[in-house]
Amino acid sequence: MKLARRGQISLEFMLVFGIMLILMLYSVNNVTFRNGSTATKTLGVQILLEGKNLANSIAGSVAQVYSQGPGSKVTTYTSVTYLAEPEYLKKAFNSTKVNIGLSNDEVRVWVGTQMITQGADKNTATTSAPYTPSSVVLSFPQGLPAKNVKIVVEWNPDRAEGMSSKVSNGYLEIDININPGGGS
Repeated sequence: MKLARRGQISLEFMLVFGIMLILMLYSVNNVTFRNGSTATKTLGVQILLEGKNLANSIAGSVAQVYSQGPGSKVTTYTSVTYLAEPEYLKKAFNSTKVNIGLSNDEVRVWVGTQMITQGADKNTATTSAPYTPSSVVLSFPQGLPAKNVKIVVEWNPDRAEGMSSKVSNGYLEIDININPGGGS
């Protein structure tokens, strides 16, 4: 009698274990990154939120320098995760190119070659700024080259307006010079 009971417990265990394994495999299958899947769409939203945070950091730094006037300088630090991962960018937007643009008093961060600002295929995060140099864009073909970003905004009347970037000490340094009403 004891042997029959032991066999029943083993059979019940195997049945419960099998059901749990099937449920686990179903769950893993549902969250993998397949084109058009919920996980891919969620990844795209996370990347856009990260782009919005980067755009807000740049716009906030520009606004602070603009309000302080000529000779002012602000340094802001932020970090990114997804914008520096080409695999994630490719899965969510089918492109690894990240662009940061300043134009028409807006800061834009987008993935891909063209900005799409509305609809289901939106790939652009935009933030207003009180002032931006006219039509300046930085492009990074394989995503941002570093996960830590240092933003340096300066109002130097002796320098031409513009934006440049370099990687230094593990940081992507974005240098922006504004000169509202300036000559250069």
